[in-house]
Amino acid sequence: MVNTKIKYNKILLILLISGFLVISPTSSKSSESVNDPFEGVNRSIFKLNNHLDDYFFKPVAKGWREIPDIPRKPLSNLANTAKTPVSLANAILQLNKKSIGDILARFLVNMTFGLGGMFDIASSDNFGNMPEVEEDFAQTLAVWGVPEGPYVMLPIFGPSSIRDAVGLGVDTVSNPLSFAYRMNNIGLEARLSGPTVRGVTTREKYLDYLDEMKEGSLDFYATMRSLYRQKRRKDISGELEDKD
Repeated sequence: MVNTKIKYNKILLILLISGFLVISPTSSKSSESVNDPFEGVNRSIFKLNNHLDDYFFKPVAKGWREIPDIPRKPLSNLANTAKTPVSLANAILQLNKKSIGDILARFLVNMTFGLGGMFDIASSDNFGNMPEVEEDFAQTLAVWGVPEGPYVMLPIFGPSSIRDAVGLGVDTVSNPLSFAYRMNNIGLEARLSGPTVRGVTTREKYLDYLDEMKEGSLDFYATMRSLYRQKRRKDISGELEDKD
């Protein structure tokens, strides 16, 4: 009875999202060819995001780079460890045995030998350079057969798709840590600490690369759109279309 109910709920979710994707509007032939019917709005949001990046996120990332490895790396490792419940839950929903094993192995090693996740011991040679695996609900939807839908540009969060935006929302509200924080009356500033550290760490990682790409790109928006889609296809299939 329970299995039947879960099966029906899964089918209903797929139908609802697929129906939304089907009725999404298209604006022009060029936009249709890249599945970007909201290109005008997306470009405006992209421009806003670039201004925010130039005047806020990029300077913060540069400042983060100047912080000594300790405490910078332990904080980053703790923020990554906090994502484990979400990744593990999605790996289980995908019935991905390899991801489940890799996620659990890294978590147990880092929690046991890495002082509760402060140090990424699992990536060292002594533990076989265990791969870091991230699974999200958008990937789960893809495994269930839900199409990605039109490309969208989200304020602050950047490149996305309808499916990825839905997945982001589900992962955010269903994170067990969020429930634990609320039950213990922990404020919003504490709940945002993990995503903030992960965001700053990611921006710092790509500081030089993004500057070079922006200077050498004739259409930075189109370049970012293409790179994002290739990355998401790799996240789902495990293979890159263009390794360069």
